[in-house]
Amino acid sequence: MDLVILEFEDKVEEINEYFEFVKITTHLRGFSDNTDMIQVSQTVHNVLKANMFLLLYNLVESSFKNALENICLQITNDRLKYQNVIPEIKKIWINKEYRNFEQQCTLPRDMSKPEFIMNKIDTIAEDMILLTFNDELSGNVTSTHIKALVKEYGLNSDEVNNRDSEASFIVKGKRNSLAHGNESFNECGRGYAIERLENIKNESIDYMRFILEHIQIFIEEKKYAN
Repeated sequence: MDLVILEFEDKVEEINEYFEFVKITTHLRGFSDNTDMIQVSQTVHNVLKANMFLLLYNLVESSFKNALENICLQITNDRLKYQNVIPEIKKIWINKEYRNFEQQCTLPRDMSKPEFIMNKIDTIAEDMILLTFNDELSGNVTSTHIKALVKEYGLNSDEVNNRDSEASFIVKGKRNSLAHGNESFNECGRGYAIERLENIKNESIDYMRFILEHIQIFIEEKKYAN
């Protein structure tokens, strides 16, 4: 998990550096390169601002996905059996590994349906929990989605449940609008003053850092085990 947080902070640094450049173009409408002056038009400046939404969404989605993958990796590395994990992890395991098992297996002629199901349950009880995170997140990550997924994995604290991020909905919406061509970069950037964009940036980063810290505690304290 340390590596996930390190990668997150590296991306934060990149975003902050990019944003400082966007702020400079607001006041100077250009920058000096030796003796040449490169002018930045209002349209280009709007495009630069709009690109912030893509950077921020990538930060949130990739960091969250890496964190969930880390939960799965730690559970797998601990080689825990079914009976040694919390109910939330049991549900994830059954859903991924034994979904529709009756349709996937042929019922033996000398075995009744109840006997067949009982044997499958006994097998599950002795299985090692080997989890991989392969769910689709693309374009859907908001604070509501994040809270629902971490709760699904057993991270269910009042502190996490009660914290929302309005910025996450704005970032997701603008990212999808730009990615699907519903809005031009110029139109998107024009609608946001640099001060408002900075608030969205800071809230997005603070919220994601908060979530990653709680996932780190969840892993370090092995709260997925019972």
